[in-house]
Amino acid sequence: MTNHELKQLRRLLFLEVSEAAELIGECEPRTWQRWEKGDRAIPNDVSRVIQMLALTRLERVELLHDVGDPNYRYFDSFEEYKASGGAGSELKWRLAQSVATALLCESEADKWREEETID
Repeated sequence: MTNHELKQLRRLLFLEVSEAAELIGECEPRTWQRWEKGDRAIPNDVSRVIQMLALTRLERVELLHDVGDPNYRYFDSFEEYKASGGAGSELKWRLAQSVATALLCESEADKWREEETID
């Protein structure tokens, strides 16, 4: 995995550097920043975890989903996610945010095209 791929996947998963460092890398944010800048080699375990999260995201986007399931809805905070029945860690909440955003884009794309809202 390249440093650019690491950064792209982190952003795809709606993770801040500090969150990725804590939840995936179990390191200081500065270490994560060095990986993204290409100053240091990315550990294999970090590459594997972020790739698996990206694959999980892709699978969730492609599957039929229950709109009542918190893993397919957008929540502004981890507390809101948990209160609505979302189980697990902040990482699962961020994954749910990414999936919900992709599903929004997918469901609204035709309408947006018709409205030509992009100049």
